[in-house]
Amino acid sequence: MTPQAALTALVARLNTTDMVEARSPLGVKRASAQRATRAFSVRPLGLSPAASPGRRAVRTDGIRIKQKFSVELCHSVKPSAGQAAPVTALADLHAAIKAIVATGTTLTTDADPDVESVSATYPGGGAYYVQTLTVGVEYPLALV
Repeated sequence: MTPQAALTALVARLNTTDMVEARSPLGVKRASAQRATRAFSVRPLGLSPAASPGRRAVRTDGIRIKQKFSVELCHSVKPSAGQAAPVTALADLHAAIKAIVATGTTLTTDADPDVESVSATYPGGGAYYVQTLTVGVEYPLALV
């Protein structure tokens, strides 16, 4: 697998949910980013050697690395809607996690994804609820 293939596979898995992909490369919580309700964005964070034994050994399937991504899920908050936005956001978080770790996909067949942490913020003066997942994808880096 290559870094761009890991990104493509992660975005493809999130596209199976009912959320819409935000087109801004900034993500959804940056001040100038386009925000939409029930939107997601994926940004690559970096690469590091995998924590597994023999991670630096060159094998026929490549060197094992871990690539981290920031996945942001955005929901608009309407003061008159009560807890509707957080309830929908939590349901979408659950759907996103299920989609990322679903078996039998390119992401889980060629790699090993895991959700490392989840945090939440209210950008835009509280008009939006954004959950940020840090997702790690461990795979053999293709060297050919």
